[in-house]
Amino acid sequence: MEMLDVIGIGIGPFNLSLAALIEPTPLRALFLEKRDALVWHPGLALPNSRLQVSPLKDCVTLVDPTSPYSFLNYLALHGRLYSFVNKRNASTSRQEFIEYYRWVAGRLKTLRFSEVVNDVIPFRDGYRISTNTTTYLARAVVVGVGVEPKIPACARSLLCGTLYHAADYLERPLPQAAEHVLVVGGGQSGAEITEDILTRSVSTQITWSTSRSNFFAIDDNSFVNEAYTPAYSRRFHALPLQQRRDIVEGEMLTSDGISVDLCNRLYEMLYERSVDGTLSDRFRVLPSVVVKGITSHKMGWRVDLDEIATQRNSCILVDRIVLATGFQPRTPLFLEALLEGACMEDGLPVLGPDYAVRFGRPVPGPIYLQNQSRVQHGLQSANLSLVAYRNSQIINSLLGRPFYLNTSGRQMIQVYATSDASERDAGVVAMRSTRQVSGGT
Repeated sequence: MEMLDVIGIGIGPFNLSLAALIEPTPLRALFLEKRDALVWHPGLALPNSRLQVSPLKDCVTLVDPTSPYSFLNYLALHGRLYSFVNKRNASTSRQEFIEYYRWVAGRLKTLRFSEVVNDVIPFRDGYRISTNTTTYLARAVVVGVGVEPKIPACARSLLCGTLYHAADYLERPLPQAAEHVLVVGGGQSGAEITEDILTRSVSTQITWSTSRSNFFAIDDNSFVNEAYTPAYSRRFHALPLQQRRDIVEGEMLTSDGISVDLCNRLYEMLYERSVDGTLSDRFRVLPSVVVKGITSHKMGWRVDLDEIATQRNSCILVDRIVLATGFQPRTPLFLEALLEGACMEDGLPVLGPDYAVRFGRPVPGPIYLQNQSRVQHGLQSANLSLVAYRNSQIINSLLGRPFYLNTSGRQMIQVYATSDASERDAGVVAMRSTRQVSGGT
């Protein structure tokens, strides 16, 4: 049986990028996915949803702008490049980006769908990966199995057709005109679902709540976006744990806020309802509110609320609850056993600068984790912004040499000053070079 250099488990945007960037390297790789096709939050693919990052933060461009798997090449081959430029709006819809991902997946020969990974166990100088169809051997494993919905404790035992996470919104029957719907969560998903319900029916009653003190827009100015650069990520990784925690908390709205255009559209809807007199009972927004309890009530739900600002308790009766309460890292069963002996921090495995798990014992080969290091590498670890850079670091680590050079250039602002020594300790190699993607010396 052939020993591969690396197997990727899960084919979402992160491992898809890795597969695309691996193609020009000498690495022998395969990527396994239990679904029969690539999907990306299908329950949230709403008609009006927009990507919150630049489409140039695709699978490859910021590491290899000449790659055939770039978003610009996708546009060119589909005859839309000039039209995209002419529309004078640099953003793209989530639906178009999903189609781009599917286009990339259709061109790669290293992807295997409908392969369910049952276990991964150490084997000689690598790992044996057993699936529902066969067995593979690989010297390294990259786990990119995505995230799972974060469900409030008071709702976990009650999930059903009228109480579900936002990730399932489009996969459930849509709210009916006569219903009262509670949308919980003040981020982009909650805002998009609220707009979708309001757009579909003017007679559906909506209450939109958040524990935040207001419905905040994403912090997306040019200086803030310096937090989504390779230099920032490297320096962040070298900081002490408590400082990293504080920074993540303080910069949350650079990732988890609502797009400004959507905020304004929803406020406009509120205003129009104040004009026609339907504001008070058809569309309510409740900031500074925490859902403390949910109980069944007749054909619907009673929801107990704590008002943070006033410290008062109240309740509302609704027909349907949509939990736009975010996501959390998912740890499949095969990974739990594999990570025994891993160094831990904040309940998650410690990852090095190359995103490899650090172990307190010898292991036969490296294990890399995607989207599991928000407090270690920063908010970008769960964001599309540095997906290509992150995978370039994994590839360089696998090869033991810099196949992809760091071409991010000089950072425009000085952040979290660290000594040159601390960056070296973090495994950072500064390469003063123009772009050169090469397998040579």
